[in-house]
Amino acid sequence: MKKEQADIICPMITPFDSEKKPSREYLKIFLEDMRAFGVSKLFPLGSNGLFNLMKLETKKNFLKMIQEEAMDFEVLVGVGSQNTEEAVEMAKFAEDCGFTRIVLQPTYYNKAEQSWMIRHFEAVSEQFNGKIYIYSIPQLTNSRMDMETYKNIMESTGKIEAIKESSGDIRYFNEVAANFSSKVKIYQGQDDLLLQSLMLGARGGVCGTTNITPMALDVYTSFINGDFARAIKAQKLLNQFFRLVNEYPFPSMTYAAFYKKHNLKGKLPDPITTMERIVEPKINEIINMATHTLEE
Repeated sequence: MKKEQADIICPMITPFDSEKKPSREYLKIFLEDMRAFGVSKLFPLGSNGLFNLMKLETKKNFLKMIQEEAMDFEVLVGVGSQNTEEAVEMAKFAEDCGFTRIVLQPTYYNKAEQSWMIRHFEAVSEQFNGKIYIYSIPQLTNSRMDMETYKNIMESTGKIEAIKESSGDIRYFNEVAANFSSKVKIYQGQDDLLLQSLMLGARGGVCGTTNITPMALDVYTSFINGDFARAIKAQKLLNQFFRLVNEYPFPSMTYAAFYKKHNLKGKLPDPITTMERIVEPKINEIINMATHTLEE
């Protein structure tokens, strides 16, 4: 089968150590996994990375580790925050570190009006000279972006390179793709909708399962190479894996599997308590399935 560089982005975990701090040692292990999988694009400090549970100083320190250890990857820095001021500060810090792409979602907790979203993106854009990925995840931000809002943000900033659409609503995704896939890159943020989204015009996927398995890359590469029968089989396998990973509250199982696979003693930041009660047979099942590939 012809090798293609899959446009699959890993929304990466933050490899916390036993003191619940980002670990350089664990990060190096994680990056070796990514190289082995064939992942070349990383999105740190997103939902999988538990950015919302990290102090600003901690996020900056982790980003410095990424800068020093992941030079062979394309990095899209998550700068999302519940307030615009902090998002601006993170964007400026990312640029100072040499990163040219950031990922930004609307503010959360307070339900943002459409005008707030536009103002938020414009404020960050004014302080960042690189490209911006719009991150649509309304189930966590408590607000959904209108098509006109996307358009206004694109026109007013002139810096939007892509949209990561993670609502899980395929009709909404289709509307986003139909309106904007000719202007910017559209990525599906839910692994179980990857193949369907590629058929609707998605450029690729931002797939959380890539933290522990390269299954999503098989779906993408099979589709791009025109092997639709294999792509369907690969997506079915990915869906089964996706369901198992999400039997426990997100993203605890992903961390548990990574730590168990490498015999690491990492812990998640407070107040998350899920990982401690995941039963070992379930973790082993995930690890075993993560290495399963379709027969050629």
